[in-house]
Amino acid sequence: MTPSSWIRRGIAIAAALCACAATSASAETVTLTFAIFDDPLYPSSYSQAGFIITSLYPDGGHLHAGDGNLWLHSREGSSPYQIRRIDGGSFDFLGFDYQGGDSVFVSDTGASYTILGEQPLATFAMPPSFHDVTYVNWYMNNPGDLDFPDPQWGSIDNVVLNIPAAPEPAPPAMFGIGVAGLLLAARRSQRRYAGGAGA
Repeated sequence: MTPSSWIRRGIAIAAALCACAATSASAETVTLTFAIFDDPLYPSSYSQAGFIITSLYPDGGHLHAGDGNLWLHSREGSSPYQIRRIDGGSFDFLGFDYQGGDSVFVSDTGASYTILGEQPLATFAMPPSFHDVTYVNWYMNNPGDLDFPDPQWGSIDNVVLNIPAAPEPAPPAMFGIGVAGLLLAARRSQRRYAGGAGA
């Protein structure tokens, strides 16, 4: 094997070792169960497994705690709720159990999903357009005459969310050491090759 072949082979092996050393943190799927609220009636937020839900209603909105679920109504003070990661990272909004009135779910990417009113308890699987989002807002519209509105209510439970795997590249130093070692071996081989050629 010629010296140049050794060098090419050494760099290829080092790159392969670096690729093998690059690992990925495994994806994590979590389910929000709404088991414990900090306020049994009007909590300001709900946090679980690295996610937080808050009300975006102007002038300080609040949530409505249910019995192992979360309620939203169409009157003043609540809608919309926002679901997001506490660290601000992306996630996949996979599905949930729902019952109640008209609801609309909208992501930061523009994905939208509507559930029509008088919905009995059912499990909903969200489309792929709700993957890789940074937040999802849950709206309930205020129907009828706004002077005397008949509020809608809806409840959500068992919200399934997926945190995608994040690649963790191998340290550059590892790659450098590997290349240096293989180039040194190639240089020694070059000397042997030159000595053999002159014999």
